Amino acid sequence: MLAVRVFAQIEKLFGRNLPLATLFSAPTVKQLARALRDEGWQAVWSSLVMIQGGDQRPPFFCVHAAGGNVLEYLDLARALGPDQPFYGLQAKGLDGKQEPHTTIKQMATHYIAEMREVQPEGPYLIGGRSSGGTIAFEMACQLSAAGQDVALLALLDTYPPVTSNFCRVQARLVNAPVVTRKS
Repeated sequence: MLAVRVFAQIEKLFGRNLPLATLFSAPTVKQLARALRDEGWQAVWSSLVMIQGGDQRPPFFCVHAAGGNVLEYLDLARALGPDQPFYGLQAKGLDGKQEPHTTIKQMATHYIAEMREVQPEGPYLIGGRSSGGTIAFEMACQLSAAGQDVALLALLDTYPPVTSNFCRVQARLVNAPVVTRKS
């Protein structure tokens, strides 16, 4: 919440609308001030946000919840350890310039394309919290339909979809544990 208030003040005082994910590329006051001073500086917009680097393990990709931001995943990334690459997938349109997606299927397709820039082939580790879990589930469906392996589908505080497709997807994801947690 503090980050949201700080960025609202930045927009009010400097007329610069920065995405909250800027905190990952400019995490200190000094770096943020440098970004604000540099007239030509523009936040590079991507739905894919590297929250934590590392190259010892396959990356984990986590989809945003209803607000569209991925800041909430910082503690989870740290808890998984420093050698676990962790990427958040933030909503398109948070930059105020792009039109947001209007369907879960569109979001999933877009996030898969961005994810595959980092990891072209499976097995994939994907998850999401709340509505992000529903999007992650759709991503698993699309990846499975494309013949890609999903090694982990983590649904955090999400109700799994109850459809006839769920059973077929679960059958295709036999090797992928579906982890769910309700708070």
